[in-house]
Amino acid sequence: MRTVLSGRRRRLAAAAAVAAATALVMSGCSGASSSDDNGKVTLTFLSHYGDEPMKGGISKLIDEWNSEHPDIQVKQQTVKFDDLLTTLNVRQTGGRGADILSSYALWGGQLAANNVLDKPPADVAKDIKSNYSSAAAAAVTGGNGQVFGYPTEFNTYVLYYNKKILADAGYDSAPTDWAQLKEVAEKTTKKDSSGNYQVEGLSLIQDGDNQTAHPFLSLLDAAGGKFLKPDGSSALDSKAKATMELESELAQKGATTTSIMPTKAFPANQVAMAIQASWWIGSLKNQMKDEYKNVGTAPVPGPKAGEQGSLAYAFFTGVNAGSKHKEQAWQFLTWFNSHKNKEGVTEMGDFLASNGLIPPRKADADILGPKLQAADPNLKPIYEAAGYAMAESNAANAYKAKTSLHNALDQILVNNAPVGQTFDSLVAEINRK
Repeated sequence: MRTVLSGRRRRLAAAAAVAAATALVMSGCSGASSSDDNGKVTLTFLSHYGDEPMKGGISKLIDEWNSEHPDIQVKQQTVKFDDLLTTLNVRQTGGRGADILSSYALWGGQLAANNVLDKPPADVAKDIKSNYSSAAAAAVTGGNGQVFGYPTEFNTYVLYYNKKILADAGYDSAPTDWAQLKEVAEKTTKKDSSGNYQVEGLSLIQDGDNQTAHPFLSLLDAAGGKFLKPDGSSALDSKAKATMELESELAQKGATTTSIMPTKAFPANQVAMAIQASWWIGSLKNQMKDEYKNVGTAPVPGPKAGEQGSLAYAFFTGVNAGSKHKEQAWQFLTWFNSHKNKEGVTEMGDFLASNGLIPPRKADADILGPKLQAADPNLKPIYEAAGYAMAESNAANAYKAKTSLHNALDQILVNNAPVGQTFDSLVAEINRK
């Protein structure tokens, strides 16, 4: 994801903290569409795409729709991502809620449970379930099978590594199992005589809130484990405990630390490996310039060779259940996400790919992926992960559970807390919902 979008990860904590209140206030309120005596309908579309290049790209698509559909006009409304839920709350309370909403998929289950999101028509739900990557479709589908809306921004996690650092330590490729992961992490870690890190072997945190959660969940998926059940209760088992043991061993060996932020240290050649999302590609290119040639990507390895995993998260566009013109809103969103250009690619997919994102529609990825991967082979593991990644949970308590997970992992990584006790406490806390 380009840097113009990456700042929102630091703001998910604040936004999600008000998600529950927003959902309750939004439930049952009317949308702000309008119609005139001639039957012309004007729909409002509230999103977080207020900065270039995203704003211009979305505006182009809306303008194209408006020129072709004079009886159904769409008016774009944009706010900063950190203001999105607050704006939804205020406008909905005043009866000015938008007909079409852009949302982080993590909030989807909560919004659906509070009757904020309209259920899509059968053909829309079928399109999403059949024609989008399994991870993208799962990210926008609730535990009861309800589809929230069309996936838009979509990211998977992979293992990034510094080829030069690994080569200097005697390795010509990325680790393919946990034993190798520990070995390479330990051998590439370097400290000065005072014990200060010069190179961290493996970073297990990311920029933003709940820094430890997504890298852990990627390793958990590689081990064949799950985080939450559809009802939001814990799905953590022996595989999750083994993943915690792996991270605990790395921390005790000094091969990983939470004191170094990989988004700053990796581009400065101070981190050998990091588990990060696909948006990082664009950021590393911008920061590292010619040194980007030293960056490699690989699947996040599992306990045994051949096992691999990833976490996928997404954003989506859906329709407000309180809209007076839901049929027209879905008509627009269907066009918005399926209208094709002359190359046979949806304009949305082409737009997302041009901004460093994985097109969530499988046909788009099949056409655009090979071209982009030929230009940058680091994209290959990222695109492939879309076919097997574990979708981030969107249960009603997902954010709360994710915060609990982070706090437990932080205790293990920072304070060397015992895994068994920490694991048991985490499961009990999640199940209290």
